[in-house]
Amino acid sequence: MENTYQLKLTYPKSQSIHHITSLVESVQGVRISHLNFSSIGKDVVGILRFEASDLVKFNSVVRLMRSKNVALVEG
Repeated sequence: MENTYQLKLTYPKSQSIHHITSLVESVQGVRISHLNFSSIGKDVVGILRFEASDLVKFNSVVRLMRSKNVALVEG
């Protein structure tokens, strides 16, 4: 059974959305189900919703994004 998780992200415009989505989908068993981003000043803010088999996969995504300093992540 797949569970749906949601993250609020803030990242600089200089960062590519492709890089962020690639990081998320690099975790085995994770699939992005929804993206909603908008540009505000020098940053891009939005919601990333993805499906994962368990909470361990969710934690892996959050830990990976924080370790790469890609985006400010709010769970």
